[in-house]
Amino acid sequence: MKFLPYDLYKMQTSFTIEEIVALLQSEVEPRKRLRFSCEGCKTFEGEISWEGFRILRIINYRNSFLPVIRGKFRQEYPGVTVEIQMRPHVFVIIFMCVWFLGVILGMAAAVMGVISRQIELSLFLLIPFGMFLFGLLMVYGGFWTEARKSKALLEDVLRRRS
Repeated sequence: MKFLPYDLYKMQTSFTIEEIVALLQSEVEPRKRLRFSCEGCKTFEGEISWEGFRILRIINYRNSFLPVIRGKFRQEYPGVTVEIQMRPHVFVIIFMCVWFLGVILGMAAAVMGVISRQIELSLFLLIPFGMFLFGLLMVYGGFWTEARKSKALLEDVLRRRS
């Protein structure tokens, strides 16, 4: 499994760019700041253009690690290649970098303290290691499960015949 919450892949389609845009528009609605219900919602929200798209899956719960899906269209013979990138929101990436930096510094301080015999080994010293594991589980559970769902739904949309 990948460590970083980032996925990049390509999809080959036999559609034209116009057909892909029409397929995506049938499943993507404009982004809303506040959403109280998902009844009658489409599968994704975001923006679509002739160059590509930037979308998020519509969910009825909160998940800060929900993948932001960016796609670019590249005309090739005999169809179009869609280059797709999935990653969390920039603020989530910044928060998790700060989180892991602090936790790694705490782990290093605990290990160095025990090695230099300035600190006695205790359960208290395991807290940074637990926080590191918790951070990894947040990334894997929050991002990768949603990325798999979003990828399957997007592939379903892009392989659909009108």
